[in-house]
Amino acid sequence: MMKLNSTDTRYGHDSFGLRFLFDLHGQAAFGENFNDPQGRSALIAKVRWFILLALGFYGVCAGGIFSLSRYGFFLSQSLVLVLISSAGAILCYTAAYQYRYAQIARLPFADHLQVGLDLLFVTLLIHVSGGVSSWFWPVYLLVTLEAAILFERRREVFLCGLIGALLYGALLVAEYADILPRVSMPFVEPALYQDALYLTLMWFWVSLLNTAMAVVGSFLMAVIRCENKALKVSEERLVDFLGSANDLIFSITPRGRFLYVNDAWKKALSYDLKEWPDLRMLDIVHPDHKARCLGAFKKATCGENISLMEGRFISREGKVIEVEGSLSCSFRDGEPVALWAICRDITERKQAQAQLYHMAHHDMLTGLPNRPFFIDRLTQAMAFAKRMKQQVAVLFLDLDRFKIINDTLGHAFGDKLLQEMSERLSAGLREADTVARLGGDEFTVLLGSLEKSDDAERVAQKILKTLARPVYLDGYELFITTSIGISIFPQDDIEPLSLIKKADIAMYSAKSRGRNNIQFYTPNMDQDADKRLILENGIRKGLERGEFILHYQPKVDILSGRITAMEALVRWQHPEFGLLPPGDFIPLAEETGLIFSLGERVLRDACAQNRAWQRQGLPEVRVAVNLSGYQLQQKNLIETVSTILEDTDLEGRFLEVEVTETVVMQNPDFAVNVLNALRDLGIHISIDDFGTGYSSLAHLKRFSVNTLKIDKSFVRDVAVNATDAAITTAIIAMGNSLNLKIIAEGVENEGQLTFLRDQSCHEMQGFLFSKPVPPEQVAAILGNGQAQVLLRENALDP
Repeated sequence: MMKLNSTDTRYGHDSFGLRFLFDLHGQAAFGENFNDPQGRSALIAKVRWFILLALGFYGVCAGGIFSLSRYGFFLSQSLVLVLISSAGAILCYTAAYQYRYAQIARLPFADHLQVGLDLLFVTLLIHVSGGVSSWFWPVYLLVTLEAAILFERRREVFLCGLIGALLYGALLVAEYADILPRVSMPFVEPALYQDALYLTLMWFWVSLLNTAMAVVGSFLMAVIRCENKALKVSEERLVDFLGSANDLIFSITPRGRFLYVNDAWKKALSYDLKEWPDLRMLDIVHPDHKARCLGAFKKATCGENISLMEGRFISREGKVIEVEGSLSCSFRDGEPVALWAICRDITERKQAQAQLYHMAHHDMLTGLPNRPFFIDRLTQAMAFAKRMKQQVAVLFLDLDRFKIINDTLGHAFGDKLLQEMSERLSAGLREADTVARLGGDEFTVLLGSLEKSDDAERVAQKILKTLARPVYLDGYELFITTSIGISIFPQDDIEPLSLIKKADIAMYSAKSRGRNNIQFYTPNMDQDADKRLILENGIRKGLERGEFILHYQPKVDILSGRITAMEALVRWQHPEFGLLPPGDFIPLAEETGLIFSLGERVLRDACAQNRAWQRQGLPEVRVAVNLSGYQLQQKNLIETVSTILEDTDLEGRFLEVEVTETVVMQNPDFAVNVLNALRDLGIHISIDDFGTGYSSLAHLKRFSVNTLKIDKSFVRDVAVNATDAAITTAIIAMGNSLNLKIIAEGVENEGQLTFLRDQSCHEMQGFLFSKPVPPEQVAAILGNGQAQVLLRENALDP
């Protein structure tokens, strides 16, 4: 195998090793010497060395043979001295032209000089070797061929041949005329040296051959030069093509040393082989791909063409470059000498593919996995859990009342809120867990490798607390709650899609139970899901048919027993399911956007009914109407309320609106403005379900509220549970300190009433006095004036 040293100077750095690669195909080993005069002169010098060696060998052999023959050694010492001196002179100028051509080339006619010297010394050699009888006259032909190589113009070659013929003729004439002493050869008749005809014919023969050599030599050299120029042009075009190619093209030895790299390779990898002469192929290959690279090199050196392979290079700055390309090997005498690689930088394509993959499997807004990716992860987690005999939990989350925020503060704000919620979800889970966004404000969480379902509940409780922390965005303070449904593999289902669906069903069950809670899937929820679908499709028709009716429940002053207000509670008289409570259809109305039409209907009917009671001469009381979060965020809410009051001829002081604490605290800044505007209309403001949200004393001072309504979850066990009693006592004390009315809902027994009266609670509402009743029964209740509080045996759940 051919060895190359890193210090080899035969190949210039501008096209590093490219000449060597041309040599592999036999294109430049000979043609290279014809590119410039120095190359041609070097070639002539090499030939001359060979001829001198051959002539010297012949002279020594011939001298020895003559010495041993009957003729003896016939050359005199002076002739031997001339031969030796001539040989020395030829050696000197041959060496000078080979190794000092740059200095000699400064002389005028430097190439002509060496041809002239060759002609003179050839003539001298012919003279001392017998003149007309010498066997060395064919060397004239070699000198003529030398001239054809050195000179590009044919007339100079012909002139050289003519000069050679003249010198040979002059030598014959000089010896014939005894101007030069003849050197007689032992086996040549002396009479030949004086035979003019023989001399003339011999001169004519040598001159004719010399002329023929000049013609043939100049023609052959012209053809060679023409082909060499064409080859040079072809090489230059190839070099330009390789240099300007966008692909990374390079060649290395089987040991990995670089022979050639193009400009694209240099630009991509930032290496310059002049500065890094010891750089090897494996130095630029990514560690993860070195084994594959070595395998491809081995195949290529065995003669196999690698048509397409991918790999990674490391640039000088450490940048990873993705490439694909082909690999082939050049051979000489059956041995691999160079490997060629043509690579394409596919880094941007790989990045685009990775981006497309990420886009196909992730949510663009939050960066979380999307539905297909989540299903894939869930499938893997279920398979692993099945092998390990473990459980997998799917949590389905839906942000409560997100649509209100999105519609009120804008979609850009809603997007930021979703991103914030996504970050909180991801931060609160294990690395092995997966959180995904399915769309809108719906998220799913995959919890794998669970030993029992209680582990999923603990994580869900943690999520509720994490998302419930105040959110500060663009100057707004928000309180976000979420409803979570949970399904468990394998007891709930063994199919991924079914498991997600059942977690979704459980989530809607959590919403129907007041939101901000957790529900595990149970089989009876499927019936609720079917019912929910029927109700969702029937709300609009129910509005058109007047199926939504109002029942009223009185609010009573604890000390006097006087009725202070009647709360309007909407019911749906469904043709299939009978009388439905608001919890069955209000969430559906909010999701379908029909809450605005339904809410306006309830508000208008309640105001009209209260005005009708007044016209009947019944005691004047307020009518309380619940406003959902969607209605509170409605842009024309104030205008709608004002119009309804005007249309029904009801004074604002006889209308009370109840808004839940959670809704108010979801966007406190916005709620303040709306509540102030309602207060300006003379409307009584109540905070419903107080104690279940996240309001503080500072927030209550900002709100234009009149009443705090203690949630029934605290009132239920107030007489027997110290914690509930303490919370209720604190709420009453805080309300009294702020000069707010306090009303307790869900009062059902004397023990609760006694506790509330002792704590100075102002009002009560519950079955202890009356359950919600139709409007026609309200007249009898209002007509009593001072109502006597008693526990009704028929006060059942609404």
